[in-house]
Amino acid sequence: MSLTDLLFSFKGRINRKPWWLATIAAGLMASIITAIIEVIARSSGQTAVDPVTNQVEPTGLLGMVVGVVGLVNMWIAFALSAKRLHDRDRTGWWLIWQLLILILAVILVVVAIVVPQEQGAVWYALAGAACLAAFVISVWLFVQIGFLRGTQGPNRFGPDPLGAARADAQL
Repeated sequence: MSLTDLLFSFKGRINRKPWWLATIAAGLMASIITAIIEVIARSSGQTAVDPVTNQVEPTGLLGMVVGVVGLVNMWIAFALSAKRLHDRDRTGWWLIWQLLILILAVILVVVAIVVPQEQGAVWYALAGAACLAAFVISVWLFVQIGFLRGTQGPNRFGPDPLGAARADAQL
């Protein structure tokens, strides 16, 4: 599998080692690129200060570049994780379920904040339930993707990425 296919394609299977290595490498690269952009933004004065957190953030074109780096990193994370789920003979759509539940939890928290105080408790309870569901799915996915061995032999998503090496390991 080429590096482009590994990082950007949602097809095929990968085992745990390439998933861990590529996930860590992509995260580090995104962090380094973002840090460099933030240094450039500070030195060129293209920043804004968040009044709540006092964080300095890039604005304009540099801010957009940081956003693009984040989106590319998210795409890579989804592609790698989908291929890991394929190795476990599971669909990559589990990642979308997790994302949708997280978005629902955020929406419910925002609603709880803006509704009148006497109605807030119900909305916070719903948001808490959504957060708990997102947490459970996240832990389940992390165990499935990061720690459990893939299915032996070919499955509906392709051949075993370990090939004959797995058969030798069981002797």
